[in-house]
Amino acid sequence: MVEASTAQPVQESMAAGAEHAHPADRKRDVGSRLARITSWQRDLWVVALLAIATVAVWARPALPGFGHLRLSNPGDSNSFEFYLGWNVHALLQGDNPFFTPVLYAPDGMDLANAISVPAVSLLVAPVTLIFGATAGYNTAFLLAIFLGALAVFLLARELFGSTTGAAIAGALMVVSPYQGGHALGHLNMMWVFGLPFLAFLMVRHVRGRLSARWLLAGVALTVAFTLGASTELFATQAVFALIGVVIASVVATGEVRRRLARATAWLIGGVIVGCLLGSPVIWAAFSGGVPEQPANPAWMYSTDLTNIVAPSDVNLIGDSFFNAVRLTWLGNSAENTAYVPATLLLLVLASITLWSDRRFRALLVFAVVALVLSFGPYLNIAGKRTLPMPWRLVEHTPPLDHALPVRFSAFVFMAVTLIVAGLWASRRVRRWFVGAGAAAGFLLAMPDLSHLGMPVDTSVPAYVADGGLEEDVDAGENVLVLPPGQWGPGMRWLEETGFDFAMPTGNGGGAAAPPALQDPTGLALFTQDPAYPWRKSLPDYLAQVDVDTVLVDAASPQWQQTIERIFPGQGRLTDGVWVYELGDPVEAAERARVSRRERAVN
Repeated sequence: MVEASTAQPVQESMAAGAEHAHPADRKRDVGSRLARITSWQRDLWVVALLAIATVAVWARPALPGFGHLRLSNPGDSNSFEFYLGWNVHALLQGDNPFFTPVLYAPDGMDLANAISVPAVSLLVAPVTLIFGATAGYNTAFLLAIFLGALAVFLLARELFGSTTGAAIAGALMVVSPYQGGHALGHLNMMWVFGLPFLAFLMVRHVRGRLSARWLLAGVALTVAFTLGASTELFATQAVFALIGVVIASVVATGEVRRRLARATAWLIGGVIVGCLLGSPVIWAAFSGGVPEQPANPAWMYSTDLTNIVAPSDVNLIGDSFFNAVRLTWLGNSAENTAYVPATLLLLVLASITLWSDRRFRALLVFAVVALVLSFGPYLNIAGKRTLPMPWRLVEHTPPLDHALPVRFSAFVFMAVTLIVAGLWASRRVRRWFVGAGAAAGFLLAMPDLSHLGMPVDTSVPAYVADGGLEEDVDAGENVLVLPPGQWGPGMRWLEETGFDFAMPTGNGGGAAAPPALQDPTGLALFTQDPAYPWRKSLPDYLAQVDVDTVLVDAASPQWQQTIERIFPGQGRLTDGVWVYELGDPVEAAERARVSRRERAVN
């Protein structure tokens, strides 16, 4: 959004002409540059404040052991930690990072559509290499929240000129309910800084404070990174960037509108360059095949109207009071993220009195548009479908059919924080009222880390850490680790051993499920189906995928009991792991069948 101000933009001095300028002009130019540097130095306290707030709110559970306590709950986060380690390993070894042979072996797993976050992996690669993938995950998690807060701060300060007001907006972003929901393990969906940062670059360029080449470079790098973090975020942020430009063009007048049109041309150029930089991700996605059907339907993951005023169960305040209405919502805790604390809603209502200010008008319209689109194809009220909504017109249009409308709530909350910053700067509403409302909103949006299940202890047993696994397993050998897939420790053990062995299990993939899950036993392992006939089916499955070693985490006695019934007396407990060395898989399957027949006779 662009302020339609009557003030003329600050013109940047051209270095080529500065040496021929009048001495007084050169003196003024140097003074202007020093003023800008001093301004940035003054803003460093805000950067520090946002970093401290991010750590204070989110990092506390992992601080006692940053390298083995992961800021997440079990499940999807296990996959993202694996990706952070695998991408760096593959690049250093000269392997294809978009394919891994160590999951769903012997066939391997295509990562092209598996949201494997290559850009995030590169960003935190130094941490991953030195301290391990858990520390890399924690660093990426905190950076995603911090960068979102910083981008909103920069945009708010550029729009309204108040450092304090912008700092309030950034601080509110630290506790964004959207981030709270996706903190459950969706590391790829947390990189929403791109949209406010692009808006910051655009506003700064339109005002003559950023050259075209820096605008293009900033847009290109942001687009390329977002592509490598989440193609869904790239698509949805592109849509909302277009919406923002259209709204800004409508509310702006005269010269500002003409400058915005020229800036949009550079924005498009930056997007093109960014797509070229991110072309490996695009190529991998198309070469892997874009799934025709979305993994999740839009109607299932849309904002419920009651969620705007009722927090989800990941919030610290209001858990029990709103439980009844939460039970009616569709989706899950990670996706019901439209909550806006009541005090912030009150401040938004107060901002309507500033409708004549084109900046507020643009922000209010943008917030409403984002909210309406987040309702998805139908408006749900306490779980009941009511009126058709605009998203119904595009819900089956590629690639938007893969987007979940509820995730647009991230952009609604961003607009709300910017409105709060503008209220502070305007002085039309008493600052004590704005400050109190923002502070209360911050507290009401605080996440409940214990309910989020943070942290996950990723420590490995001594059998893995001290080299016992590598002594028992040959390099590249296919090993069944139980519990299986992303719900068990195997993916973490792979990273700890430098991806030296392989597993016939893995995660659920991304946009398309891995072909290995078409096998009934492979699917039962993924879902950990307790009613599956393991004694009858597992031996033949192990022979089929060439597995002659089964490792069971001693912390999972139910799986140990299952394997013991199939291969009685063949296991040994070693440093926290049950080790079953079965020998030839075909012979092991035959022995299991004989044992099963003998027990049936007895």
